Amino acid sequence: MHEVNGQLRRLRGEIVILTVDPTALADQILHLAVQKHAACNCMFSANDTYKLLYPDGQPVIHIPGMTDLFTLSAYRSFIGKSYQKLILFICNEVQLPVGTAQQLR
Repeated sequence: MHEVNGQLRRLRGEIVILTVDPTALADQILHLAVQKHAACNCMFSANDTYKLLYPDGQPVIHIPGMTDLFTLSAYRSFIGKSYQKLILFICNEVQLPVGTAQQLR
């Protein structure tokens, strides 16, 4: 994701499929995603600081609407989709809008 006119936008063509353990926490998923993006894209810098985001741009910390910490299996149960259809985004921390996250277009 990247910022355009103060809003987060999906970056087309930058999808990388990631296979992780269902009990993985958000920081583990973020670390693996950054490593894989860096390996697949020479323009991607693994040295920058990134955040894991839900499709609506909110940071992945808790399951939406709950106080439980994020795990992939709990998020899958909450969303009601198969693991193959779960989508999360990474965004360079520098490009995150100040304040609340913006809706994606």
